[in-house]
Amino acid sequence: MKLIVMQTSLRFSFVIGSLAGVVLMQACTRPATDFGASSSDSVDSGREIFFTTEPGRNQKTLNKGMNAFADYLTKEIGVRFTYKPAISYLHAYQLFSSGEIDMIRVGIYGGYKVLEQNSDASTLAIQKPSYVSVLIGNQKLRPKADQQNDKGIQVIKGKRVGFGSLYSGSTFMHPLLDMRSQGVVIADTEDCKHVTNQYDLPAMVAVGQLDYAFIKGNSVSLLGRVKDEYLPSIYVAWKSPEVKRNNYFIVSERLRREDDGRLERSLQKAIIDLDRENKTDQAVLDGLSKGALGFEPQNEVFPTPVNDKIKALIQDYGSAPSCED
Repeated sequence: MKLIVMQTSLRFSFVIGSLAGVVLMQACTRPATDFGASSSDSVDSGREIFFTTEPGRNQKTLNKGMNAFADYLTKEIGVRFTYKPAISYLHAYQLFSSGEIDMIRVGIYGGYKVLEQNSDASTLAIQKPSYVSVLIGNQKLRPKADQQNDKGIQVIKGKRVGFGSLYSGSTFMHPLLDMRSQGVVIADTEDCKHVTNQYDLPAMVAVGQLDYAFIKGNSVSLLGRVKDEYLPSIYVAWKSPEVKRNNYFIVSERLRREDDGRLERSLQKAIIDLDRENKTDQAVLDGLSKGALGFEPQNEVFPTPVNDKIKALIQDYGSAPSCED
């Protein structure tokens, strides 16, 4: 009889301990959004939301990052999200305008264009300040630059300068706004080039094809997008004094009206809930933009005031600025 009581007590203790472990695990799991459960078994197979992003990196890298983001949204919201690749910046904007996708991730220049072309679209979430504009130069120019008493962006005058895509926010429009603040325009350079894959810019500076180039840095690492082999051949000629925003998400009116706005609210919450302190979330954020700190709702300083500055810059140039003119 005594033995039976002991076995029963042990069994009871084991059950209680197991239940406590389950409760603890559930408490440590991020709650699902109010739209649907986070289990993949509960994904609404009859619904699919397509999104895209501007193709500023090679497609293999984009596929990995955007598919991870799609998986995250699908799990958190309970609705299937699918990444639809764009073959160019313009193609990305056309996918949105035509209704083939309902969400697009943009930089400041793409965002300006999409909101101008789609008056019924709206900003869903904006990047927390983490972007730094960086001007790199060929190491051979460093002594001359140092002798010029830190002229900042002025050093690009009369030089060969590289930018990202004609539609890039981080490696074209942000630099143009910074140049404008220092009284420098594209015509002040000897020559300038657009390079679609931003990661090619450091290599072109290192080997002497360009004298200077604007690249995308972040608050984690200024030169995180420069391969180690090129670091000895370049130097930081200038960087923006403030940490900025660049990327944000725009959604269509159709998505906003889904389920009386519940899908939009759940989507916004899922994106804003991404936490860089969480290793899984950090991987998703880095897949979107390396070094990204997270997202938050739009505010009084972004993106509307930035769009006003872009509009004023275009008016100064007389048309959309370009190295191809």
